[in-house]
Amino acid sequence: MMNYAKLGAIGFGLWGLLHIAGAGFILFTAIFDGPAIGYAVYGHDGTHLPGATGAVLAYFSYLLALSGAVVLGVAAKMNWSNSQAGLAINTASVALVELGLILFLIVPGYLSLFEALPGFVFFAMGAIFGGIACKRDPSHA
Repeated sequence: MMNYAKLGAIGFGLWGLLHIAGAGFILFTAIFDGPAIGYAVYGHDGTHLPGATGAVLAYFSYLLALSGAVVLGVAAKMNWSNSQAGLAINTASVALVELGLILFLIVPGYLSLFEALPGFVFFAMGAIFGGIACKRDPSHA
């Protein structure tokens, strides 16, 4: 028998790990290669950037890693045991983060839909399988 709650938790967990790894890559690049190279991921041409841009990129990486860690923690603690509250927390949190990605990076053309696809797939996996699990066994609060 398929355990939908665990599949949903794995989806959200992979989303969290993807964002932690992405934040680490961006931060590592910004620190060791400079902010212009860090911004090259988003199509920056490598020209000089104001001094604060490195700090802004580091802060962005921090927030990306933090959101990934929170989603991963909720997936491990709550989604794994089929918590409806965990499903609601992670679905809302990830949806809001993905909305920002769409509005600020995909729509302006800094990131392609193809490049963002893994995160969307993991989100869908978490929300769909978690939703099926909660629908089948609504006894978990």
